[in-house]
Amino acid sequence: MSLLRKISVMLKKPFTNVAKSGMTLIEIIIVVALMGTLMAYLVRNLVGQQEEAKKDQTRLGMGVLEQSLQLYRVHNSRYPSTEQGLDAMIAGPSDVKTWRGPYTESNKLNDPWGNKFQYESDGRNFKIISGGPDGSVGNADDIVYPEQPAGGGTTP
Repeated sequence: MSLLRKISVMLKKPFTNVAKSGMTLIEIIIVVALMGTLMAYLVRNLVGQQEEAKKDQTRLGMGVLEQSLQLYRVHNSRYPSTEQGLDAMIAGPSDVKTWRGPYTESNKLNDPWGNKFQYESDGRNFKIISGGPDGSVGNADDIVYPEQPAGGGTTP
């Protein structure tokens, strides 16, 4: 048989001797299980990152509120009292005659979890508190601004 004839036969039926290939059921199950494990790992890590991002967003929001409080203090010679709260920056308290607000927007008075910031002040110092992910103030996940020194602080 000539070389040319052999090539022409090979081109006509190139894969006739090769067995049909495909994935078996067990191979498919193994691939699906591996993909599920990988997805579970990724989701678990991303959820933790989302909570940290919300905590960072809370600290940034508190910094913006501090700037608004500073402007309020410049105009009124003191911070709003604890009783007046942060709402004093939206609508002027009746006992403040030099109020030139609003000093912030009402949507900035909430943390990323949708809870209102807690506010404490004696007129000279202030403290802004977020309940954190669980929304309740007074436990370990609270976010306080300004951050308290390790030995405690003198702010209210």
